[in-house]
Amino acid sequence: MDFLSSIFKTLTTNMAGGLSAGDPAPQEQHDDIDRSTDPYEPTAMEVIFVRAILEKALQLPSEIINNIIDYAEYWPHTSTVVDYSNWPETQRVVHSGDPSTENVFLLRTLPLGFVKPPSTFYKHQRNHEAPLDPIPREQKEFPVDTYQSLIAPNVTHPCRKIKFTIVSHDQGWGGRYRNTYRESHTWFDVGLERCLQPNDDYNKPTFDPRTLSTLIPEVREVGPEDNNVQGTHTFDFPLHPEPDKMIQCNMVANNQFHQYEVEWKWTDDTTSADFIDTGYGCEQDMLPNPLPNLGRGQATGDGKFVRDLKLGDVVTVWAKARYGGWANYIKRVQVDVYWVV
Repeated sequence: MDFLSSIFKTLTTNMAGGLSAGDPAPQEQHDDIDRSTDPYEPTAMEVIFVRAILEKALQLPSEIINNIIDYAEYWPHTSTVVDYSNWPETQRVVHSGDPSTENVFLLRTLPLGFVKPPSTFYKHQRNHEAPLDPIPREQKEFPVDTYQSLIAPNVTHPCRKIKFTIVSHDQGWGGRYRNTYRESHTWFDVGLERCLQPNDDYNKPTFDPRTLSTLIPEVREVGPEDNNVQGTHTFDFPLHPEPDKMIQCNMVANNQFHQYEVEWKWTDDTTSADFIDTGYGCEQDMLPNPLPNLGRGQATGDGKFVRDLKLGDVVTVWAKARYGGWANYIKRVQVDVYWVV
């Protein structure tokens, strides 16, 4: 019993993620997605309690426990939601035609491994739905133990799954391939923020613009083609969707809101090639990559993005629209991030 008591004491201390007494409690977010048919989703405390039972009661080695937890997908998670149904227009519209309006930041998740925000992460409301300034920084990362002292995960790459739930549609007209995803010019991209050490004065991540930096999209120097861009650097937004970053595009010329549910797992192994070899080595056994027909990025099925996420990483979502007349209508976006402890 002393062992379990020590677990709960450690959890209540560490899982707070460094909240200080003077910080206001973050508002609890509730989503309206129907989860009645979904499996039970445990808290971080429940996962560690089950691990303790498997270890102490059944005396299983940690390698087998890890396999059991992963096989059952018994992972804690955090949810981040942005809901525009409460806006006067009941939606948000991203219009093409201008770089300032056709690349729109929508949300950022909690740092990976935190069930509550670090004390500096929610100091300002703009942290929810505003991008960081495009500041170039040297790729000098904080040691992993600076995160492990604040949170429960003890592995460098703890992420196991990301679920994106997007409710959206395009302008409802135009396009050559109506009611398909071919040549859709409205879509959603994934982004990534990570705490980087700007200088030796910072010995731990702050999770605010002092150390939090944008890795995706890339930051580049302002060029002569960048009209009305202030500062020396800006984000690099390609004209077309990048196959390894596009979460989902809208169905072409369909003005009805559709709920897209996209899961990225660490075990995904779909190649980015146009055709997938079934293993028999015969041309007739080659199957087309299924992701483009679902409106997803062709190179997002290999699990690399999930496997490469590190403790403290922040996932972001950007909405896109390109070419005259195209518009991205957004009702709600939710991101659920699952990890191991």
